[in-house]
Amino acid sequence: MKEGGLAKEGIREDKESPSESLVSSSNSEERPRTKRGFLVGAGLVCLVISLVSITVGCVYLYKTSSSTKTKTKSYSFLTEQSSREVGSKSYIVNTINGRIPAPAIHVRKGEVLSVKVTNGIAESELTLHWHGLHLKGFQVYDGVEGITQCVIKPENSYVYEYTVNEQPGSYWYHTHNQEGLLGLDFIRGPLIIHEPDAVDVPLPGSEDAYQYGNERVLFYYDLFPHFRGQAGLLNGDQLHEIKVENGEYRFRIINGGDKYAYFFTIDGHELTVVATDGYPVEPYKTDVIHIHSGERFDILINFDISTSTESLWVRAKGVASSQKEDILSVIRVRKDGSVPFETELPPGKDGGIDLKTAKILNCLHIEKPEHDCHGITELVPAEPQPLLESEVHFVEVFVLGTGAMFMKIAERKFTQFYLPNIPALFTPPVDRERKHANMLSVSTNKSVTIVLRNQGWSDHPMHLHGHHYEVLALGTKKAPDICDENYICPLLTLEEAFSEPIADILATRRGVLKDSAILPSGGAMILRFNTDNPGIWLFHCHVKAHMLEGVTMAVNEGDYMLSHDKTPGDYPVCEKSEKKKEEETCSCSDVRSGNVEMVCARPWGCGDE
Repeated sequence: MKEGGLAKEGIREDKESPSESLVSSSNSEERPRTKRGFLVGAGLVCLVISLVSITVGCVYLYKTSSSTKTKTKSYSFLTEQSSREVGSKSYIVNTINGRIPAPAIHVRKGEVLSVKVTNGIAESELTLHWHGLHLKGFQVYDGVEGITQCVIKPENSYVYEYTVNEQPGSYWYHTHNQEGLLGLDFIRGPLIIHEPDAVDVPLPGSEDAYQYGNERVLFYYDLFPHFRGQAGLLNGDQLHEIKVENGEYRFRIINGGDKYAYFFTIDGHELTVVATDGYPVEPYKTDVIHIHSGERFDILINFDISTSTESLWVRAKGVASSQKEDILSVIRVRKDGSVPFETELPPGKDGGIDLKTAKILNCLHIEKPEHDCHGITELVPAEPQPLLESEVHFVEVFVLGTGAMFMKIAERKFTQFYLPNIPALFTPPVDRERKHANMLSVSTNKSVTIVLRNQGWSDHPMHLHGHHYEVLALGTKKAPDICDENYICPLLTLEEAFSEPIADILATRRGVLKDSAILPSGGAMILRFNTDNPGIWLFHCHVKAHMLEGVTMAVNEGDYMLSHDKTPGDYPVCEKSEKKKEEETCSCSDVRSGNVEMVCARPWGCGDE
């Protein structure tokens, strides 16, 4: 399916509104004001166009009483479910405004982003999460069921509205509800934050939101579990075309999938990495980028062909052995605008770079001899985060043979996380330590270090909400002999994992800033973040099945609590009676690994015990 889809995502209005936060910067007890109370008056004009029953957009018209005004970028999303042909097969699909791919959001730093989400899916509830955004002062809009909000019910709407004060870069949005949607989830797309003075920023409803100026957005989606072993999609297509002319381009590569990692390459071109997860790095040259779910990499590519036109393959090769097909796309290059682009496919479809000799960035099993592996720690941040008073915590991941997954904080038991019925943001701090909470409480104004170890057989791309963290060190086992026949991957000792003591690492190293980085199977990782954003922030594996099975915990930062009477006027109603009750707790141990004790939140978690 080509970019553009069936309908535009909304009508653009550069309306002006006060540049106030929803919480006071001087008083942490202030809460978001009721009914978006910082607006003196509001009117709503909805434009409904009958185009296969699709609502095209709504424009909010605000009156303000402040002389300090910022522009608002407004989008209106109607989620829908229908039957659609995807990759030559018919599927149930969930879309925004009937579009595949979903709208790409573009906003300048300092502008207000307003996204009205109307749930038009009859049988499903949903939320929307803004992946990589810190949302300081706007925690209520993080979009996590059970943490910051209740779900948007069918035929209900919720407006996510906040001032964008993030680092300009590549981000994305996606659903973040406990119950998955039936069919393919296309309710996900790029969110690009531009510099405050950027010009020619694509407008809401623009047909060129994925290809504009000298930038190209590459949004990958694996369509798991429906496309098992098959290629996924790039920008909604199975064979997407990227058009460029001679010159330098920025490619924004986003892995928006639920399961798989890829080796990304462009035939005949070296890749210069200039940013990851939205944050700039010193330029780094590589042949291949290993990119897992949730991760983003910005690269620079210079095209300088001497012929009139040329075409070349872009490859996203599946890392897992179960991925039988690559996601292939084609770059069409022309010398200038005086000649048309080629239309024939380039030769060498089954070729590509030899991964055994190529330089691979973000490679995990560094001791695997046939790969030229380079860890993510080789990237150097353009500007390291400041260091504050330090504290260190230890967290471990464990997987049972049943597939149930657990995390353990310090000396607690391995626990299978379960989202509460009422969002934790409203829960008094004293009540947050539930049996399945897996809550790490930290003070504000600290540099918090987490030492992660993974006894499971899977790699886990670990995503932290509300923050970026430094990746200070990675420890990997020798591949392929990582796990034994019982799928137990013995934990590395800290001496095995890292080349020097943790205290020395913390004192001497500065790491690349990420919000999603890969914890290797049988391996370890040291990350560090600053607690400068009070709230309750989820920390989880971004492989959706792993997150739901238990590789999830939460960071309780500064005991921040939100009062119900201070929420936005359209805040989704929390009806506990309609929520699935928390399962009975089961306790079990795993004899394969020395009777490790764990607390299950699913009735099948302990298998036959």
